[in-house]
Amino acid sequence: MALIRIGTAPAPRLTETFTLPLPDGGLHSVVVLPDGDTCVVSAENDGTLYLVSLAEGRAFDRLVGHVGPVNSLALADAGRLLLSASDDEFIRVWDTRTWQTVTVLAGHSEYIRSVAAQGMVAVSGGEDRTVRVWDLGSATCMAVFDDHVSSVDHVAVSPDGAIAASAGRDNQVLLWDLDGLRLSRELYGTPQFIREMPNTGWMGDTWILCGRNDTGRGHEEAPTALLFGDSCLYTAAGEVIRWDLADDSEVARFPRQGFINTLGVYGEFVAAGSLHGIRVCGKDGVLATFGVETGRVVDLAYLPDGQLVTAHERGSLKLWPVLRGDEQDGGRHHSNVTDIVTSDDGSLAASLSLTGEVLLWDVASGAVIAVVDSSDVPCQPVFLPDGTLVVAERAKLHLVSRDGSQRILLPAGGEANIVSVAVVDDRSLLVVPYSAPPQLWSLDGSQRAFVGASGNGVRFPSLIVDGLALVPSALPSEHPLIGGLSVNVTGVPALQCWDLASGELRWTRHGRITTELVWATYCWTVRLADGAVATLGDDTSLMLLDAVTGDTHQEFLLPKGYSHPCVELVDGTLLFVDHDEFVSTVWGIDPDEDVLLPRLQFPRSRALCLVPDRNLVVRLGEQHLYAHRLSSGRGVCEVRLPADATCLAMAGDVAVVGDRDGGVHFFRVELD
Repeated sequence: MALIRIGTAPAPRLTETFTLPLPDGGLHSVVVLPDGDTCVVSAENDGTLYLVSLAEGRAFDRLVGHVGPVNSLALADAGRLLLSASDDEFIRVWDTRTWQTVTVLAGHSEYIRSVAAQGMVAVSGGEDRTVRVWDLGSATCMAVFDDHVSSVDHVAVSPDGAIAASAGRDNQVLLWDLDGLRLSRELYGTPQFIREMPNTGWMGDTWILCGRNDTGRGHEEAPTALLFGDSCLYTAAGEVIRWDLADDSEVARFPRQGFINTLGVYGEFVAAGSLHGIRVCGKDGVLATFGVETGRVVDLAYLPDGQLVTAHERGSLKLWPVLRGDEQDGGRHHSNVTDIVTSDDGSLAASLSLTGEVLLWDVASGAVIAVVDSSDVPCQPVFLPDGTLVVAERAKLHLVSRDGSQRILLPAGGEANIVSVAVVDDRSLLVVPYSAPPQLWSLDGSQRAFVGASGNGVRFPSLIVDGLALVPSALPSEHPLIGGLSVNVTGVPALQCWDLASGELRWTRHGRITTELVWATYCWTVRLADGAVATLGDDTSLMLLDAVTGDTHQEFLLPKGYSHPCVELVDGTLLFVDHDEFVSTVWGIDPDEDVLLPRLQFPRSRALCLVPDRNLVVRLGEQHLYAHRLSSGRGVCEVRLPADATCLAMAGDVAVVGDRDGGVHFFRVELD
């Protein structure tokens, strides 16, 4: 037997050309002087700035003066002045020829979060909720704006110095006329969704975020970075939006990347740094993703020749080569792969990343067919019998055909708050909202809500069997079966049976009513050959139920580990995989003899897939994929993976593996 690689997502194309260790965990901001060699790095929580020569690969001097972390750096007067904004509530102005302090700008009454400049005009924003405009020639404050209702965390100035932009935790982006020193307009804003709590002693005045921007314009969350291009403005949160300032319209919205900390612009390229490395986009989308393994990017800056400098949370400065524009890297995710599902016939696979991106793959070639970029992290994707991929996010369903074409289904009654979806047949889906009964959606657009005392929907998948839908849920204290008793914050785990034809609730089973967080009861349900169903019961028991009535046929106590859905063998024996702290065990249950016996044990594994019809166990270690005989456990082959593995699925005779660096790999298991 052998594991034959048939396809794999390409590795990131770029590797750093320069790395300089700096104080661990203290990096905040970086700028590059016009000479293309000298960097200034805020790299200490005590306010110290380091001067770095990229050509020599060393820090050659330190600037001291601040008494708190420097959160933001900016260049002014064509690079002859450096501005540093700090928690000490001051902006220091440095002469970059002598590295002496020219002046200190005072006025903010709380931490200064951001500073930007063009020519001899600077703009700053801080936790005192103000935007301030400074004349650097006279070292005076020309204007103070208090239009934001929460901390102003990001400011930027246009290349011509005419416009400034500010973004606050109130999730509004404001544009300022620097010639007239007035508010020009609101690029976008949200209904008031923050609340000021009264003074509570040691907490002081605290501002609490109370909602999301659901207007459809701008970011759902407060922006985490903003930067002007030549004729546009870039804003970032989970994704990057490019705005045309001529009419304030969205020109492009680049894929989600997770929490973006910083932006850099070089011509038509925009670089976004986040927890998941650096992503560079051009006019037509993503060009390259790299630096995934280097730790969170806290700031970045372009050199005049297009090289990129990045500062990392782990305490290092890195220099990356110039992008040409043809480094298209469309065959991998841009963050950790968290889940993989496969079509019934094994010809297609779908992978889900930590940031919500879904890729549809052709298993035979390992090629990407389509990319689904959702505004939320979706629930587990599913395949229809014809191979159509269904990706459910909070307010809509994406339908992706085998050829990569896509369309969207929207809820008929507004936002659905979808938490899971299951396939009923080749033309309809069971859609489970969070706080309403399940719904039956047809691919032609018709929708029907069920009727009954439902619990809150959960992300565990539902089972469709003989005209019934078995739906995992969580019963809140106000549910009739709970009667107002105190329960934990997630609710009481339950399994509910709905009649698909009538839409009525047949029965509900629930676990212990307790305020403790309990094991994930009813997190999976499997149909058995005799018409019964197997499910994970309360206190980690395996329960065999009558699907029509919900009555218990048999119950077996399981080990207290993490148990996966069971597999039924031809002789009726049930096999299930259990992972504890040290080992991964395959257990067997003969329902006729009520006996629970360990069948096989392996070192603690990331995942195990049982393939009874091929007498196989496919096992995922951290950096290896293994194949074993199911009958004996004998190892027959293994292959090393390029990065730490995260998830595994089988598509016929092909093992599909996702890894921490966004790669998806395909291995055909060939029998001797």
